[in-house]
Formats: sequence, structure tokens, C-alpha cells
Amino acid sequence: MLNIYILEDNPAYLKTLTHELKNFIMIEELSATIKLATASPKTLLQTIKPAAEEDSFYLLDIEIDNSDLSGVDVATAIRNASLFTDIIFVTSHTEAALSILTHKIAPLDLIDKNAPIAETSRRLRRDLQQVLDQVKDRKVRSHNLFNYSINGQMFAVRLDELLYIQTATGNPGNLEMHALDEIATFHDNLNHIASLYPTLFRIHKSILVNPDHIKQLDTTNHYLYMDNDDKLDVSFRKQKLLKKMLNHHHSK
Repeated sequence: MLNIYILEDNPAYLKTLTHELKNFIMIEELSATIKLATASPKTLLQTIKPAAEEDSFYLLDIEIDNSDLSGVDVATAIRNASLFTDIIFVTSHTEAALSILTHKIAPLDLIDKNAPIAETSRRLRRDLQQVLDQVKDRKVRSHNLFNYSINGQMFAVRLDELLYIQTATGNPGNLEMHALDEIATFHDNLNHIASLYPTLFRIHKSILVNPDHIKQLDTTNHYLYMDNDDKLDVSFRKQKLLKKMLNHHHSK
């Protein structure tokens, strides 16, 4: 389900945007819903963190009367929380769009409030369908990416480049991710990561590995080497299953 959030300080135009989207969703039986329609940037900001974990789409007025926050400010916070959340701006001053370029927000579209309602409706329907198509495509490809967050900003690394993830020594509640070309420390736990990425194998209570990058397994001394020559401990309980899995993998 795609959750839609709308920020617009003009009550009449907010009603128009909401009505057009609701009608399109209902008629086309789309997997989308309007989660919030508001004139308050601060209210909308409260949705950003939970929405980053969902499929979400923001429709933002650039200039908000009686507020020290603009739609661009809100969009910047959204983009810091998620690389994939789709954003569309609406404005009656299209020259304000220049401010978007300096913030690297990469919106999907810019809708002119002065345009005829028929044109606005056509753009909204086209954009919403594009967002839904992109969400579907991301779901197909998402298993190829490992996603993690540092200080509220999202990052991703190709799953086939991930070597292993271990609990960070002396840093409770944090994990250390080792990939072919990078190392990163982020807040999470191995149980959560294991549930999201079932292709990773738990060789130890504190280590998840990508089996594709295991170079050598030493069952006598209970350790293995990864492709980058990192040496990792393997628990005795996991050795038999890991060896079986590697034999099966190499026989393919």
C-alpha cells in the first residue's frame, strides 16, 4: 500500500488535490491511500521517520504562509530519511522551483497551481501511476540491495558486494558492515537484519556472512576466511550446516 501525504496551506486547493487523488485511487482501484492532508509542516514532519519504512509519496506546497518552514525544508528532511520516497511540489510561483535545485531533492514533478484543474488532474494521475510503477519495480529489485541508516540518512550497498555484518566491538546496539569497497557502522541488531535478508548466514551469535564471499572454511579450528582475507570465528553448532550449505552451493 502506497501512503500519500499532502502539504498545502490553501484549504480550497488542499481539498482539490485530495479529491482528485481519492477519485483516481477509487476508480482505478489502486493500492494507495491518503494518510494525511494538512497545512502544517510540523505535523507532516512527524510522519517522515515512520514513512521512511513504508512506500510513501509526498505532495508538497513550496511556500507555506504563517510558517517558518517551507515545503523545501520538509522535502529536505524527507530526502535525508529516504532515498526512494517520491516527492512532487506544487506552487503558484514556478520561479521558486530554482530553490529546489540547490537542495538535491530530485522531485518527480512540479505542478503549477495556476494551471486548469483538468491539467492538474491529468498530471496527478500520471505521477501517481508512475510512483506506483516505481514502487513495484523497487520491490522486484530490493532484494539486490542492502539498506542501512546512519543518523537518519539512508544508504545502500549491492547485496552481492556485502561480505559480512558483525556487532560493533565496544559499541552496544550498533553493527559493522563490511563490503568489498566500504565499511560502515550503523544502529541495528542482527536478528532484525537476518529477518530482512535471509540469504545471509549466521556463523556466530555476533556475525552474519554472505556465503558467496566465503573463501575457506576451517572446521578444525572453527573459523573461516572471507574474500578479503578477513578471518571470522564460526560457532561449533553452525559448522555442520554451513559446510553442507557451502558444498551444495559449490556443486551448482
